[in-house]
Amino acid sequence: MKKVLFYASSALAIALMLSSCGASRKAVAAVEGEQEVNLVFNEAKYHSDKSYFRDSQSGISKDLSTAKKVAMQNTRQSISAMVQAQIGLLVENYTQNDQVAEDTSFGNDLEELGRTVVDSQLSGLEIVAEKAFKLPDGSYRYHVCMQLSKDVLEDALSSAVEKDAKLKLKVNKDRFRAIYEEVIKK
Repeated sequence: MKKVLFYASSALAIALMLSSCGASRKAVAAVEGEQEVNLVFNEAKYHSDKSYFRDSQSGISKDLSTAKKVAMQNTRQSISAMVQAQIGLLVENYTQNDQVAEDTSFGNDLEELGRTVVDSQLSGLEIVAEKAFKLPDGSYRYHVCMQLSKDVLEDALSSAVEKDAKLKLKVNKDRFRAIYEEVIKK
């Protein structure tokens, strides 16, 4: 009798849970005055791909040139952060896959070299697109999309390794290039 009661109550509990899980979701009602915003440079051609690191940012100021400077600086910082993260992965993968894993100074040296190369390459960012808007209060909003070529970055990294006598001896160029292709150009 206890088993029958146990199974019956279990079946009832499961039935209640399943029926509550199947409730249809109601669409979120728009808040009064809420409007959808069209994002500038949100199409796929303005996003990073296998060939370029890309990002877009904006800046607002009473002066158009200041709004432009703010947007460009924000974009440089964003692309720099993207590239630095990828360089970190590149160094980590290279040191793990090669015999240099136990040499921590090598990884640090390679990462520092990567930071230096990235900083030098940021001055060569290309503007993909830009738009400026005059706002009702008289200020300006400037949007910019910029890009950094992954091929140019690869060449700069390879060249920097070649110029560093200590790293040149330890880096297997073919293996480094293969890992670069795997990590950066995905």
